[in-house]
Amino acid sequence: MQSTRTIDRLTFLKSCGATCAGLIGLSLFTAGCKSVYYAQLPVLNGKIIQINRKEFEAVSKKGEVSIRPFILVELKGQSHPIYLYRRSAEEYTAVLMKCTHQGNELNAHDGHLTCPAHGSEYDSNGKVTEGPAEKNLTAYRVTTDPQTIFIYIG
Repeated sequence: MQSTRTIDRLTFLKSCGATCAGLIGLSLFTAGCKSVYYAQLPVLNGKIIQINRKEFEAVSKKGEVSIRPFILVELKGQSHPIYLYRRSAEEYTAVLMKCTHQGNELNAHDGHLTCPAHGSEYDSNGKVTEGPAEKNLTAYRVTTDPQTIFIYIG
């Protein structure tokens, strides 16, 4: 025996209104999220990745300049991006965005990384702050000169 369920018009309109309001709220919430920036002109010179310091500058439509807290560096043939975090004008950290638990690519945030698969979390130095991962991320030595950031990958 098949049963049919009917709802009255008022209940239907309330349900549709609540759904629309939820979708609008969700779109406003996600519109406020900052997008992740990938370095546009990284150069691989032997085992050193070179990035212009200006990659950290974000220029608004009004021409205002702000400094990004981190950028991602991706080169052809690289399995996972590198998270380059700006601690200060002279100090940066760089870690491979590959979860040490099961090798998934991590999500980048300001000051930390998270694994979408099982919830592992790492700080900007690549140290585990939340498991199930037990090993820290691969970290790279970083140096700078007045124009360039150097990531030593080998």
